[in-house]
Amino acid sequence: MSSGSIYSASDKALFDAINQASVTASDLRELFLRHGIVISKSTSRRQLAFHFARLMHDFYDFETLAKIFETPQRRERLSSMRFAGGLAMSDVEGAAHSVVAGLLDQNDSASVVVQPDGTVKINVRYKRLHFNKSEFKQIETKEAVITVEKEGDTFVVRGPQNDKVDEICSELIGYLEEQSGKDIDLDRIELSSYSTSANRVAFFRYLIDHVPGYKRSDVTDVYLFNPNKSRSAIDVISDDVGDGLVREEDLDLGIHISSASLKGGQVLESSELRAFFSRGFYISKIVWRAVEEGFDSDITEFEAQFTEPETCTHFSYLVRGYYEYLGNSEYSKHRKQLGSATDREIGKLIEASARSAIKSLSEKK
Repeated sequence: MSSGSIYSASDKALFDAINQASVTASDLRELFLRHGIVISKSTSRRQLAFHFARLMHDFYDFETLAKIFETPQRRERLSSMRFAGGLAMSDVEGAAHSVVAGLLDQNDSASVVVQPDGTVKINVRYKRLHFNKSEFKQIETKEAVITVEKEGDTFVVRGPQNDKVDEICSELIGYLEEQSGKDIDLDRIELSSYSTSANRVAFFRYLIDHVPGYKRSDVTDVYLFNPNKSRSAIDVISDDVGDGLVREEDLDLGIHISSASLKGGQVLESSELRAFFSRGFYISKIVWRAVEEGFDSDITEFEAQFTEPETCTHFSYLVRGYYEYLGNSEYSKHRKQLGSATDREIGKLIEASARSAIKSLSEKK
């Protein structure tokens, strides 16, 4: 099979694949014609699968079936990090070429593009393995665009949030540290130093209300996390509870709800959400909608989250799309996608709001 597989598909895997509805009659004709066989419409699929599994197969048979079962690539949330230092964009470009050379050695497809404004873009096409899936679904082809641009004296690295991109970014920083001869301090959006539930809720409240140029219209999804801070019965008994009795609500009965989610309209104002907040839950992910300020505009839907909710690290964001304004205060019911360039520009506004939120928390602290 294609690069990344550790074995060739078995006869049973081929038989099971042919029996799937995803393989159309046209696909079957193509597969059999490649072997010089014309099939009849009256022949059952099961018979065709039995016969095809017994044939000799080459790379193109496997590739055809793998493409049929290939999962469409989903849009990924973006993340960013910043760093400063006595570096030039030419240093970043050189480090990017070194990273790409390493990716090519790993049989990935990669290239470096320097845009007219000086932004360095690394385009990567790679394969991700899923050994828990059937043979023809184990290889997922993914693409990622990593950009490095300069804002004042600061460099900003942006790209999809996943392990592969994290690895590429780490290698990029490593090359830059080698060139400069000193460690590079990375500035990421995180709340690890703001451990209270109130601060973490305040972060998301500020975030959704301060995206430049947008006014929040609704919050549709709120995902909550509750760290395990419960105390045992022995700890409670050792405390002075005044009347010398252990209250039932103070006992740890071994029950701990670590996460919850609320969906609907105006979720942020609901009494149910306030009840969760009173029990120590805080927001780890939120989906909200907003309109552009100053005129009747489309409704844009945003998403932001911390992938590691316990520490509130690995912040990422996504512009989900927009609901077209039809006039007379009516909007389309189906969400449409924005272009990738627009996604990134609006994503920068979410990032700016998140950094402003952390600054606001810092000032209060």
